[in-house]
Amino acid sequence: MNVSEGYIERLNKLLDDSNHIKFSNPQKALDNANFVYVRSLKAKNQRLEAKSLFFIGLCNELLSNYPEAMKNLSEAIKLASEIGEKKIVADSLNCAGIIHDNLNNYSKSLKTYLRALKIYEDLNLNKNAGIILSNIGLIYSNINDYKNALKYYSQALDIAEELGDEESLLITNINLGHTHKLLGNYRDSQRFLNDAIEIAVRKNDLRRKSIALDLIADVNAALNDLTGARNSYNESLKIKSELNDSKGIAAALYILGELDIRENRLDDAKEKLNKSLLIFEELKHKKPIYQLHRLLSKIYEKEKSTEKALEHYKLSHEKELEFITEESEALAKNIEAQLEIEQVQQEAEIQRLRNIELAKALDEVKKLNISLKELNDEKNEFMAIAVHDLKNPLQSILSSVRILKKTGELHEEGKEELVTNILSQTSRMFGLIKKLLDHNAIEERKIKIKKTSFDAGDLTGELVNNFKSEADKKELELVYEENPLNRELYTDREILYEILENLLSNAVKFSPKGKKIFFKTSSLNDIVNFEISDEGPGFTEKDREKIFTKFARLSAKPTGEEHSTGLGLSIVKRLSELIGAEVDMQSEEGKGAKFTVSVSSNH
Repeated sequence: MNVSEGYIERLNKLLDDSNHIKFSNPQKALDNANFVYVRSLKAKNQRLEAKSLFFIGLCNELLSNYPEAMKNLSEAIKLASEIGEKKIVADSLNCAGIIHDNLNNYSKSLKTYLRALKIYEDLNLNKNAGIILSNIGLIYSNINDYKNALKYYSQALDIAEELGDEESLLITNINLGHTHKLLGNYRDSQRFLNDAIEIAVRKNDLRRKSIALDLIADVNAALNDLTGARNSYNESLKIKSELNDSKGIAAALYILGELDIRENRLDDAKEKLNKSLLIFEELKHKKPIYQLHRLLSKIYEKEKSTEKALEHYKLSHEKELEFITEESEALAKNIEAQLEIEQVQQEAEIQRLRNIELAKALDEVKKLNISLKELNDEKNEFMAIAVHDLKNPLQSILSSVRILKKTGELHEEGKEELVTNILSQTSRMFGLIKKLLDHNAIEERKIKIKKTSFDAGDLTGELVNNFKSEADKKELELVYEENPLNRELYTDREILYEILENLLSNAVKFSPKGKKIFFKTSSLNDIVNFEISDEGPGFTEKDREKIFTKFARLSAKPTGEEHSTGLGLSIVKRLSELIGAEVDMQSEEGKGAKFTVSVSSNH
């Protein structure tokens, strides 16, 4: 088919026009791109064919049709490579990287982005290179490596400001605002997000304006500006409704419902939370589902509707267990993804240095391999502990359930014994999972410090009350040497509580029947000391060498068939470092152990 240059120009213009509506009406943009693709085949214009294939893939990505999008982009890359259209290759790679990122395939995403970045740099397309840098920053945000995320975002922002490119400025300001929010730098976050909203308004970019408004609302809520948070979420909800963004609507209703609860507007909260729950159930998003049931349970509890409160509480518990199971599997995958990303980074660095610093690069590879092996060993240890320590309680639960199911006329005492065993084993599994997730939260720097003022005596009194029954069960005497300690502390109360809780738990777990556990508080100058000592087996010299290391297997064994992950003291050490506390241990083998946690009372 012979076609005029004017006809090809009109088809190119149709694609360019569709580019302007891809966010507001991706389906129409996709229809236009398909039209151009068919005409390009008839015209036998390979450049237009490759360009339209890329655009079809882009629109399918926006519509979340990922398998179809990847097929279109692969065809675009193949054809564009054959005809030497490098920019179309790079554009298609960038879009493929976004899809891998959305699917949590972070190592594949990083490899794809780096390929696109090299092409853009070779073509001196700085604007496109800046977009890629911002996308790479997103990967590091997703794996909680905020230092590297800010580095790439800042590089992208410099390029966007130099070029005066408003779209890139908009994207990067949102990313920077989000990252500073996660780090608790709320004023910096507000500054970047307000700049993003100004640009979004000028560009009439409703989707990104909505994203920035959500983040602004989160910051306002963190700063206790509930009116500002509500106004931002309502404005965002209106935009999401215009865009038919189901997930966004559900998330906004969820947060607005939470704000209603904080302001005791319970009927409004129930209406919003139930609407949000219906949408998330359709989308099969487990985490918000169990959280919504928990919120609804609290509302009905406040309203004295016991039956409905219990119903939502049970559903919350069931859905949370499903979520934790999936989260544990995802955790193992995330460790593998981080290993792969480190390897990708190293491969990219080796490629860059190959001609000028080959020897140095090879040395780096050796060091990396050692690091990767250590991380891989840790992952294997993590999985081995999880599988081993969950297997026995699960088997016990399964056996109890089978007996209950098969036995027709089991007496009440027997039923009670089986149910008690199921509850005990379930509690044991939750304790293990919590310990493993606590360890992971520390490793991934997900824990945020929230300092408050509180009385040290109140904290120790709460701990003693909570552990008295545990000690009584094992016929242990918990001796609380109460000091008239009216010392106000300024630190993270929850973290300090968890540190002391771990130490008291260990003392109970490893103390033989009939022994004493001593809990003492004292103060000197500006330092408050918490001492926990026992009459247990103590620690050997070998134990002392690895006492605060992860997954440490020490010589002492629990005295009441309790389980031990080997993480408790490691968590104590890491949490103490987070709040600036010091942990000291004194012990002789066979003569018990004493742990002292020292905290400064200075603000």
